[in-house]
Amino acid sequence: MFIRPFYRIRYIGKENIPKSGGLLICSNHISFFDPVAIGLGVRRKIYFMAKSEFFTNYGFLVRSFFKSCGVIPVNRGKSDINAIDTAEKYIGSGRQIGIFPQGGISKDRRAFSPKAGAALISVRTKAPIIPVSIFSLDKIHPFCKITVRFGKPLYPPKDNSLKSARCLTVQIREKIISQLEEEHKW
Repeated sequence: MFIRPFYRIRYIGKENIPKSGGLLICSNHISFFDPVAIGLGVRRKIYFMAKSEFFTNYGFLVRSFFKSCGVIPVNRGKSDINAIDTAEKYIGSGRQIGIFPQGGISKDRRAFSPKAGAALISVRTKAPIIPVSIFSLDKIHPFCKITVRFGKPLYPPKDNSLKSARCLTVQIREKIISQLEEEHKW
């Protein structure tokens, strides 16, 4: 891909990503470049969930680009049942869904406060979650150093309760934070 020479991305833990089957990839979100950074390190296509404003407020070219990438639009600020249903169908057909559970780009690069949507999808579909941390000492820009760390899969509990989804949300948060705290030396 033409982007690769402009970014110095180190991938750790790519062996933790299953080669087949539906799953969720859940990551912290520090820049607009995050889906690209994750996608370059994964062999299978990832269908990312993104705010619906990309499909309504940013013009024809942006809308066309996101549609061609298979992005699932999400109406933020409320429970978007259509987006959840679409993600569940994709997972059921063996696809990978990419979610930034905090719901937007974080101004505090270390903070990570997820919403329960990803865990709810995992609990309902029984799909594993790959926790991902994206780290850079600087703001993301060409030629900066980025570490993308893929953690071991988290598996949903057997029951489909809201309590289980909340517990899984806490596990996702703790795992991503612990991965951000691991060494990132080059």
